[in-house]
Amino acid sequence: MGIQQNMADTIRMIMSINGKTLEEFAEDLQIARSTLQDYLKAEGNPTAVMIEHVAERLSIDPAVLLTGLLDMDRRDIILLLFNNIQEIVVLPREKQLRFAELFLEIVLLWNQNPG
Repeated sequence: MGIQQNMADTIRMIMSINGKTLEEFAEDLQIARSTLQDYLKAEGNPTAVMIEHVAERLSIDPAVLLTGLLDMDRRDIILLLFNNIQEIVVLPREKQLRFAELFLEIVLLWNQNPG
């Protein structure tokens, strides 16, 4: 996978985890919405300065954007959760809501203690 695709995948994953819209995430990153769209389509051609800027705004190492390698523990957890979400849609509504509450609690706790 190329650098542009790694960057797209990493940004898309973080944007999804944070539940941000394109506009909100562009604002968080302090970049133009169109620039973020390009990055998400793996069409952008960011400079080293921009990669450092985006990484700083995301509180990650710039190497993560270039390689797509997140902390493997977190990445494995995220993938596991995404795989399990398919199973959740068949649960009764009450259990779906409980899962949503617990998932939100996990995300909030995770953001309080990064790393």
